[in-house]
Amino acid sequence: MPRIVLITLLLASTFCQAAHAEGETNVRLNWVKSSETDLYTVVIGDFDGSPESNYAMAGSWGRQYSDTLFGAPIAMTGNVGVQWFNERGYQPDGWGANAYIKALYDWRLPWIRKHLRLGLGEGLSYVTRIPSSEQRDFAKKGVESVKLMNYLEWTMDVPLRQFAPLDKLLRNRVEEVYVGFIVWHRSTVFGLFGDSQGGINFMGFGFEVQY
Repeated sequence: MPRIVLITLLLASTFCQAAHAEGETNVRLNWVKSSETDLYTVVIGDFDGSPESNYAMAGSWGRQYSDTLFGAPIAMTGNVGVQWFNERGYQPDGWGANAYIKALYDWRLPWIRKHLRLGLGEGLSYVTRIPSSEQRDFAKKGVESVKLMNYLEWTMDVPLRQFAPLDKLLRNRVEEVYVGFIVWHRSTVFGLFGDSQGGINFMGFGFEVQY
């Protein structure tokens, strides 16, 4: 456990130096379950659970360092997180840490005056023990996975303050509260981080507070 804390701090110092700017701070909690679904269809909610049925509970902290990306209304944040993997008896449980840059876009839905926030994150993921579902996925190719991999995160969240009763409840307490769907993906980036291309998806739900 001290080792994973040290790695988290190192990743945080690398990815979040720019996060001292004037933007909002966010704290997020996620519950995700391993999935066999291909990344290309997982982003639309397609879910095919892994045989191991392993899952992870995760928390992250981030801070906005820009409210635009090349002039577009896309907020940019620096984030660092910690995960606990429940391996359901297939192997001892493990810990993970990640650090990533995330782009956020507030999308107004057509015909209704409500918004969704779409997010896309990119960075690094390190685990103390490679998840059992990931080990099996790589074993099918005759290779082994690695602890340090590329990290990709995709989120779709509903801002709660856009609903009048919740706005009254949350006003003057927090900037915003979000609930939504998350996909995170560990991969070798076509062999850049390992001997062969491959990866594993985790899908689930998240709760985020922005203040």
